[in-house]
Amino acid sequence: MSQNITQNKTICYHCGEDCQSEPLWHNDHTFCCFGCQTVFELLSENDLCDYYSFENNPGNQLSHFIKDKYLFLDNEEVVDHLLDFKSDQLSKITFSIPSIHCSSCIWLLENISRFDNGIIVSKINFSKKRLTIDYNPTKTTLRKIADLLYQLSYEPEISLDAKGATSAKKNKTRDLKIGIAGFCFGNIMLLAFPDYLGIEIDSEFIQYFTYISLCLSIPVISYCSSEFFTSALSGLRKRLLNIDLPIAIGILALYGRSLYEIISNTGPGYLDSMSALVFFLLIGRWVQGKTYEGLAFDRNFKSYFPLAIQKIKGADKTKTSTLVSLLEVNDLIEVRNEEIVPCDAILMSKEALIDYSFVSGESIPNRICEGAKIYAGGKVKGSAVQMTIIKPVSQSYLTQLWNHSSFDEEDTGMPSLIDQVSRYFTPIVLLIALFSGLYWYVFDSSKVLYVVSSVLIVACPCALALATPFTLNATMNTLGLHKMYLKGTHVIEKLWQVKKIIFDKTGTITTGSSQNVEWIGKELNNEEKNNLYALASQSVHPLSLQLVHHLKNFQKHFEVTSFQEAKGKGISGLVNNLKIKLGSPTFVGLSIDSSDGAVVAVSINKEVKGYFLMRTKYRVGLSSMIDQLSKTFNLAVLSGDNEAERKSLVEIFPKGTEINFNQTPENKLFAIESFEKEQKTMMIGDGLNDAGALKRSFVGLSVAENMSSFTPASDIIMLGNKLTELPKFLSLISLSKRIILSGFIVSFVYNIAGLSLAVAGFITPVIAAILMPISSISVVALSTLGVKYLGYKLKLKA
Repeated sequence: MSQNITQNKTICYHCGEDCQSEPLWHNDHTFCCFGCQTVFELLSENDLCDYYSFENNPGNQLSHFIKDKYLFLDNEEVVDHLLDFKSDQLSKITFSIPSIHCSSCIWLLENISRFDNGIIVSKINFSKKRLTIDYNPTKTTLRKIADLLYQLSYEPEISLDAKGATSAKKNKTRDLKIGIAGFCFGNIMLLAFPDYLGIEIDSEFIQYFTYISLCLSIPVISYCSSEFFTSALSGLRKRLLNIDLPIAIGILALYGRSLYEIISNTGPGYLDSMSALVFFLLIGRWVQGKTYEGLAFDRNFKSYFPLAIQKIKGADKTKTSTLVSLLEVNDLIEVRNEEIVPCDAILMSKEALIDYSFVSGESIPNRICEGAKIYAGGKVKGSAVQMTIIKPVSQSYLTQLWNHSSFDEEDTGMPSLIDQVSRYFTPIVLLIALFSGLYWYVFDSSKVLYVVSSVLIVACPCALALATPFTLNATMNTLGLHKMYLKGTHVIEKLWQVKKIIFDKTGTITTGSSQNVEWIGKELNNEEKNNLYALASQSVHPLSLQLVHHLKNFQKHFEVTSFQEAKGKGISGLVNNLKIKLGSPTFVGLSIDSSDGAVVAVSINKEVKGYFLMRTKYRVGLSSMIDQLSKTFNLAVLSGDNEAERKSLVEIFPKGTEINFNQTPENKLFAIESFEKEQKTMMIGDGLNDAGALKRSFVGLSVAENMSSFTPASDIIMLGNKLTELPKFLSLISLSKRIILSGFIVSFVYNIAGLSLAVAGFITPVIAAILMPISSISVVALSTLGVKYLGYKLKLKA
């Protein structure tokens, strides 16, 4: 029989709560209510009882089940409002699940598809307590999924109101607690002034003041300090000794001793110290919260890429590049081939081919007609299309798509480092407090309470746990401010391991807008130049953008149909019923022996007209950048162009650098795979023809000449004019490891010094309460200011 009975208390096998006097028995296990028993039965029926092997009593109590709680999810309009994405075979939804608390929760919720075969995949973001589910709407419904989560004791929070209300309510509660604790602390101190100043007053007044202080302490102990007790009890129920347990014991020790002295008339107690302790602890938590909120990278989309799109304005339909964060509902935008749709919109063009692989992982594009809804994250294939925005841009949603599992998403899912550290840290602190109390009980019993309380409160592992994430976040934010945008902080840790850097040439180490463009061939009339401009403007390839810039005086708004782009070869389409091709000589059907630059050949209705010769201009500062990088990394070049530039590249790159030309996208991919067998690589390319190589390399860096280039296969996006500052960026990333080490040292020194002073009886609980948040804030300050100082020292230019 399962051992669910401890002493005189019977605990629930599922949630760990007290079963009271009448426990429910099922399969040799005890349960506190039918809800917990039902969850166990569901898990048992689906062979998911491994859930109980990760933690003891890992479940949440479900004693009050409300039937039809999610009946409103039968309404299609409500469902459409909540869904992140919807198609015939796939829908995506993100739930907030506040009750997620341990590894068992993660395991169960990521295996929830075994309860419902309509669920395709589920992913947990533990830190945000969010569950993302992809499901097939032909096999299940959103209501069924919500009901299932509810039955499993993971009640999803679903609200159609404005986001952030929960956070605002939480902040308001903490502010109220600080206000009450401060009021009570101030008045208790005021009533204790006669004691502090040694003023002799009538004993009746002293007793009267003491009982008023006791009354004032009640809201402090019962309401203001409740979060420490709740957190400590929650940890104990899960067999976890968290950091709030010593704090709760210290508060109770002071309050218990005060009650004893007041009731027994042996002293005034320590109510002033207790209320001051709670007040300063709450102040510390508030300061920490504000600090984290201001620096948390996942709340600041500016540290990600500044995605831009073509916005159409006025009767003349002028196109301007606009940041997606500035777009509004009813704005008309144009999205070109291979560009990402930034927000939900209605198609205004006759038809469009939309690739939702970025959202769903499905590789087959969907052909949709005028008036159809297009979801954010879709990629346009073929001719540029126009659409009207119907939903504001969510930069966080686009970033979530960037971290989609299809693009090697980082691990999201385990309990916080603070809790992991505190599993060992808290028991050690409790033992130190115990032995310190025994020591002072023998030598000076009057100091026992103060010493024990100080030891329990001053020790804190938070600073140790914060050193790494805050340094990485600060580094990522600094890089973002200087136009280097990282997929996530995990990319910084990957960059620490890179030993070899591979460069693409065109659009990467060369710059398009300043190159010399020369037409060689049959003379083109203005109408033909207008047609070429219309076709080239459909593509975001560096050579297409350069050609558009060259033909900017011939921009008539001609419609392009049957547009196609062959990666690494060229583009084609129908303009004014003329079949036009732009691309490499072999793609167009032109034979050229050699050239001293990049070639964009032209054919109209199968007649080869000639080619644009684009003489290469390397980025200013390229030679200096290569010299600096070669001191730390092995270098290589993979170019899709001919060997005309070999002599120039040999002069720029160090002797022995592997330089390969005429590389197709497939050749680049195979080359990266070969390099990866020897050492970790970073591929730097333009993001279009190099997508496969960027994804296959250990770190992929996409160089963009404009902010509309967004390549999900890459780990980093950098604006082209910042590429030559790469050595400084990599130096900052390397030095961030030293800042993390410094944070560890600060944390260890603080805890050793704080505990030593507390054990020796040199600090009071109130001083300990003030010191505790200072340690965390000092590490946060070290991380952020240290990274900023390094940025200044390296002379990074915004």
